[in-house]
Amino acid sequence: MRRILPLLSALLLAACQSVPLPPPIPKANAAELLQASRFRTPLYFLETPLYDPDVTQWIPQRFLDEVRGTIQSTIDNPFTDTQLQQELSRTLSGEDMQAVIDFYQSPTGQAVLRAETSFRERLNTPAAGTGPETQELLKAVQLNEALNAVFMASADALIERLDTYDCLALMQIPGSHIGLNIAKRNRVGFMSRQVRRSLANLYGGLTAEQLQGYLQFAQSPLGQRYFKARAEALATIGTDFGQRVAEAIAPGLPECVGSIRTSGG
Repeated sequence: MRRILPLLSALLLAACQSVPLPPPIPKANAAELLQASRFRTPLYFLETPLYDPDVTQWIPQRFLDEVRGTIQSTIDNPFTDTQLQQELSRTLSGEDMQAVIDFYQSPTGQAVLRAETSFRERLNTPAAGTGPETQELLKAVQLNEALNAVFMASADALIERLDTYDCLALMQIPGSHIGLNIAKRNRVGFMSRQVRRSLANLYGGLTAEQLQGYLQFAQSPLGQRYFKARAEALATIGTDFGQRVAEAIAPGLPECVGSIRTSGG
């Protein structure tokens, strides 16, 4: 009996340690930070492939419109904000959040937000040569890493989901089954190209002064803490976000009513 008690204690301790910790309660100004920084904007960059001429020439516009609407409704779901607030509250203090809010409410911060939210207008314009300052900025804000994580998670989830349906909408697209197989093989290269397209002219509308001001903020200790936290938050929710987009797209299209499920998932 004496030998059993220590063993039971060890097992109970191990069981307690394996229970995942509950997510932190979002800090008081986490919601304000999401609003002031338009934190969800990079998630809208997932629309980038829908404006790619190589995509639009093959895929019916009604299908692309459905996908665009699904991406937007998934981003606008309150659950997305809840996840982001929890993740940011793990890594940023309330003081850091307020300082970031103050930056985005400044004239330079407002110019940055206008440039980011109008990204669609410049997707298909020839990429201007990015000078060293712009390259430094893109590196400092860590968008490339964050977008690659979200784009790939969404692509993997969508391909897996579409693969489980003999979808009538897809059947209307000539060579759709061949296209899906090609998408599986080429998704890494394709999504990497879409990330580059979304960033190529992202800050092209900023003046030299605004670009310099944003770079100074991004390279500051506060900016680095914030952009690291942003990249981690977007990467953390990436898989779940991609799955929610895929769940909505695959069986939810009007043309997919009556689709035959061909495999599990």
